[in-house]
Order: sequence, then C-alpha cells, then structure tokens
Amino acid sequence: MSWEKEKLILIALGVLLLCMMLFLLGVAFGTSTSSAEFKDSILPVLSVVGSWVSGIGALGAVLVALWISEKQRRSEKEHLELGFDFVVTQLYTNAVLMISAVSTGKRPSEINSIAIYSQDATAHMVISRLLPGSSAIPINLGYGKKAAWLCEEGFEHHIGSYLKTYCNSKASQLKICVSTTTENFTITPSKEMKKTLESFAKEAEPAPERM
Repeated sequence: MSWEKEKLILIALGVLLLCMMLFLLGVAFGTSTSSAEFKDSILPVLSVVGSWVSGIGALGAVLVALWISEKQRRSEKEHLELGFDFVVTQLYTNAVLMISAVSTGKRPSEINSIAIYSQDATAHMVISRLLPGSSAIPINLGYGKKAAWLCEEGFEHHIGSYLKTYCNSKASQLKICVSTTTENFTITPSKEMKKTLESFAKEAEPAPERM
C-alpha cells in the first residue's frame, strides 16, 4: 500500500475517533441533570476521553514517523529534471530538437534509452540516431550532472509521422520518456511545441505501422 493511501486511512481513523469521543461527551452532558448523575456519567466519560486523547496522540506520532520515513525515502531516490525544445547551434543550419536531463536526486541515474510516446498510441518511438556532440547513451549521471541529446535535423517530421499514424495527428497526449535502469521520467511538451508538431503531422508521410 502506498504512503498516500496509508496517510488517508490514518487520518480517517483519527477523525472517526475524535467524532466518537465528542459524541459520547455530548451524550453524557445531555443526560446528566444532577450532581449524582454528573459523577456517574461525566467522570467515567472523561476518563475514557483521556485514554482516547492519548490514543490520538499516539496516532499522530505514527503519522509523523511515517511522513519522515516517506520523505527520506523519496529524497534518497534518483530524480531527473527534463527539458525538450528547439535549439540553434553553430554546427547546423537549422534549429534542431534537444532533449536534456539534469540529475537532482541523491542517487546516480543510469540512463539507457529515450523514447517518444502517446498514452493512446499502440507503439513507442525510440530515439536511436543522434547528432555529434550529443551525450552518450547509456550514460551515468551523478547529482548536478547534465546530459543533452541533439536529435537529427528534421526529426520533427518523424514525430509528425508518428502522430499521424498512431495519434490521429494529435499531440495532446504526447510525452518524452527518459528511462533509467529503475525509473521512467517523462516531460510533456509545451502547448506551442504541441501545435508545431501537429502542423508537421498534417503533411507527414505515415510512419511504419505496428505488425
């Protein structure tokens, strides 16, 4: 069970205990009309309330311990911040697409593949041909290290073909995925980039279809 589900369950139990405690306290006050009844009804309830308050405190301590543990677990994982945009370089006449990754996690990332896909498509488009000057694949990135991959000139037309064949020429669900040995990190193109890629899809040749 994930931490988010465990947190919701514990919070729900805490709220339920608090509601029950307030309900019993209200009943006890409502039914007591004399000092004798007060001693017979209120005092026992207050004793039970003290036990429940202690239980709620223990539950809060468990929540804090789980939160600290989950925060530590997440901070010790690998993490990549991705970029995807057109860039201009001195080596090439036209702007080319560049995918970048910066390691911001405490663990190094062993990047082994890059792909483009859409959630409603039946196939992924693996990027295998890169321009000189690109980072290697596979590559190991430690904290603060950056890798950048320059797609071949005109690669946007290949993306357009992929969109035309597998995504009905729509880029609404398009994502770029950088995979490591243990995780998949994704970035969603900007709205402007999606419109640009969709414009290439209109005039693109169909991509090879999945058999």
